[in-house]
Amino acid sequence: TEMTAIILKAEGTVNQYAGDLVMSTYGAPLPMPDHPERAVTVGLKMQKRLAELCIEWEKRDLPPLRVRTGINSSGMFFGNLGSEQVFYYSVMGDAVNLSARLESANKQYGTFLMISEETHSALTPNKFLTRTLDVIIAKGKTSAVKVYEVYGFISDHIEPDLFAYYDNYAGGFEKYLEKDFEGALKLFKYAENFRPGDKAVVRMIDRVTNLDPKTLPDD
Repeated sequence: TEMTAIILKAEGTVNQYAGDLVMSTYGAPLPMPDHPERAVTVGLKMQKRLAELCIEWEKRDLPPLRVRTGINSSGMFFGNLGSEQVFYYSVMGDAVNLSARLESANKQYGTFLMISEETHSALTPNKFLTRTLDVIIAKGKTSAVKVYEVYGFISDHIEPDLFAYYDNYAGGFEKYLEKDFEGALKLFKYAENFRPGDKAVVRMIDRVTNLDPKTLPDD
């Protein structure tokens, strides 16, 4: 109910509930030029509201709850799906499947809000706090996509240690893409000092450590 209220306030459409999953879309049937931004804003507001709820639950000796979100923005089919007897309004297509893959990919990085490059490129500059997380091949795909974590609004207060973590991770990832693996490893290890055991940076340290530059293809 709390998460749905956030979606509806942003004029999003709740397409379905499947188990503990809420699927929502933005930009149809009524066009919204800023639909990627609305989706990301909803994702952040969900995380904020959930943190507030966890404080309330703790007072009642109830366990905390976390939620992962995946967002993608691209061409997809909107409309009534099903049959003449039973149908529901939803979306389908590869772009929809990618958002679902990004939601589950959060597990591998210890993140909670992952977006695609297409969504990231459509956001207003200097509005959200984001970082390049990785370049991945999602399950069932053959081509790689760049993915980003969104960890707040630019107006949010960020603790110095957390900022240092993100700053060094970003620098390390740039060097990684440039194939400067020694420089990347140095920055990733420095980033880990600020968030020991962080899944994303541990994953990159392990990858860089075990790469053999001599066997890498040109691309």
